[in-house]
Amino acid sequence: MNIENKRPLALATLAARTYLDGVKDNRPLSSSIMRGTIFTAPTAAEHARLYREGAKTFYQRFGHPSEDEVANKIAALEGAEGALVFASGMAAISTALLAHLPPGAHVIAGNQIFAQTEEVLRWLAAGRGVDVTFVDTRRLDQVRASFRPNTRLVYLETPSNPTLRVTDIAKVCAMAQQHGALSFVDSTFATPMGQQPLSLGASLVLHSATKLLGGHMDVMGGAAAGGRDILEPIAALKRLLGGVLDPQASWLLLRGIKTLEVRTARIFSSALALAKLLRMSPAIKSLYYPLLPTHPDFDVAIDQMQGGGGVITFSFHGGAEAGRQFIDSLELIQIASSLGGVETVIEMPYDLDWVEKADASESGSEAIDTGLIRLSAGLEDLSELSADLDQALRSLEVRFPISK
Repeated sequence: MNIENKRPLALATLAARTYLDGVKDNRPLSSSIMRGTIFTAPTAAEHARLYREGAKTFYQRFGHPSEDEVANKIAALEGAEGALVFASGMAAISTALLAHLPPGAHVIAGNQIFAQTEEVLRWLAAGRGVDVTFVDTRRLDQVRASFRPNTRLVYLETPSNPTLRVTDIAKVCAMAQQHGALSFVDSTFATPMGQQPLSLGASLVLHSATKLLGGHMDVMGGAAAGGRDILEPIAALKRLLGGVLDPQASWLLLRGIKTLEVRTARIFSSALALAKLLRMSPAIKSLYYPLLPTHPDFDVAIDQMQGGGGVITFSFHGGAEAGRQFIDSLELIQIASSLGGVETVIEMPYDLDWVEKADASESGSEAIDTGLIRLSAGLEDLSELSADLDQALRSLEVRFPISK
């Protein structure tokens, strides 16, 4: 019997433990890395059976024991029947979408989601006969009005990338259920420590494990967790497309998850403190952090989330020029893409993924502020991070004075 079936365990315990089966035995507390890409069989008949059943001890593209171990860990953290892991977050997202969106299906998706997720949806609409409606998923009236008889899926990203919009998962997923549609939630920014989408009615929860789950910027991966009936077609397509997470990456991801609870607690706390500091500057034009009372979705966030995440987004009155000068003035905080690692990083999303989305009227998607900045808090000393932001803000306020 699995230990979690005997009594409920805290997420910190589930994350930290190597074994969840309750068995007392002589075994390592660090998982083994099984590097073999092919496995032997004792007989020809057994070899055929392993192939037919897609065994994890046949050929690495079909999966492998290390991949199963990390998938089981993520399933436990999400309270899911099962989980799958992939070579990247986009492999998880695109495989899940392809598996559940046949030609003629209709999707309702957030109008400000990760740029590459939007690109996949537009590719499906352009070449595979899938209809996509982009809406502000915080607006329940917009979501409700968008359902059609062929609506197969509602796709949410909350908090969203990059302006940290927070959608009421329970209410939108309830609408999807009423219309016989599935609901997928990209919960990368929150992690299982910050919110539990499946408990709120989601059909599937998705993660870029490259971010907070791995947490050290040394492994790329993705994950999907949910019911077995939802996962089955995704698993079949994953096997065909080959988005397998290799054994070394599986081990690194497991290692990262062991410290997920303590890392997210520190990172989320630092992010909130840094958001409060930034908000005090007169140079700030807009600032978004879900657990600040000034955030437009604060009421939903405080009810739905157990932490606000590690990302802050903001812009300056001086626009993109001021934003670049601010970033260039930082001494400790580094300029880099991605988020969720142990080191604090900063970037301007518009210059990267969103540079082609300047026109907000394009097919229902929403443009972002060209001067928007995304900061991902890490584990450095909070006083030193604060001092670095403060000196860059003071420098900026001299170059771009704000009229009183």
